[in-house]
Amino acid sequence: MKKNNDLPERELTLQRIEAAKRKLGKDLLILAHFYQGDDIIRFADFVGDSLQLAEKASLHKEARYIVFCSVSFMAETARMLCAPGQEVLHPEPNARCPLADMAAIEGVEEVWKDLQTLNRKIIPVVYVNSNADLKAFCARHGGTVCTSSNVKKIFNHVLSQGASIFFFPDENMGRNVSHDLGLKDDEIFLWDPEKGLTGAGNTSPEKAKVFLWEGFCIVHRIMGRREIESLRSRYEGIKIIVHPECTPEVYNLADYAGSTSYIKNMVDTSAPGSTWAIGTEWNFVNRIKTGNPDKLVIPLKEERCKEMAKVTPKKLLYVLEGLVEGELRNKVTVGEGIAGEARIALKRMMEIV
Repeated sequence: MKKNNDLPERELTLQRIEAAKRKLGKDLLILAHFYQGDDIIRFADFVGDSLQLAEKASLHKEARYIVFCSVSFMAETARMLCAPGQEVLHPEPNARCPLADMAAIEGVEEVWKDLQTLNRKIIPVVYVNSNADLKAFCARHGGTVCTSSNVKKIFNHVLSQGASIFFFPDENMGRNVSHDLGLKDDEIFLWDPEKGLTGAGNTSPEKAKVFLWEGFCIVHRIMGRREIESLRSRYEGIKIIVHPECTPEVYNLADYAGSTSYIKNMVDTSAPGSTWAIGTEWNFVNRIKTGNPDKLVIPLKEERCKEMAKVTPKKLLYVLEGLVEGELRNKVTVGEGIAGEARIALKRMMEIV
């Protein structure tokens, strides 16, 4: 048997993670997003989408330490939902979601100020893929949060009140859901920070029912018509399933669209021998492929989330060995004022759905 100092670096790192996890026992809960690599997933107590994992963290009161392997906004959400006595840690605080960072609070407040001049009922709705201060903003202005699983219910709820929606930061998801609910392009206003209420082409702000922020997910936006047409020509009967952060063109060409959990469930429960092309992050697609050996599973495009990839086994080990030594490394904090307001917006979401 090899001694520890003879082991390859990767194998030694993984062994040390396992040892630290054993020492910490029930005090530790490791959460990993679907998009994490296999060397992180193997140590996770739970794997899921961002809100699923934050809710898991809040339910496990016995865990003193919650290590969230994800991008930063997800760890923030867990911090806001967990008990005060629990500590939330993040292996790589600089792993940030580019989509979440496309909307800054200063810009959102400026848009909101302009929208108020329309003298109409407008309710802000923020995608869970956002920073804590934007969730708090929605709470202050009677708004709510949504996820890719419940966005359609949230939009429908707001529109049924006779209100318009200010949705941020994902334009594609907002446009796709608006179309699903029967809204036309001239009822959807894409905000241009340079033109304000005079922008959006032929769309009149007075007629608009949805106001969209111009943000996007880098991974999902890059998937296009060409990939779909190529796969349909090569595989008879192939089913295309995509995430709603994809462009409207891809969304409309697909057979199915939904959240990461929806995608996984659809493929897992499909008939043996079926063929699927999945339009979302490659690590997740590859894991679905491994879990469904009786089906042909293909990525629509092999795109990885570079920010998720910043969470490495070495960085996970750094946090875990810190806990073993009594140190809180990369502790996640959210100011109580922001956290308290953000929790209100999250609670409103749960009441609606």
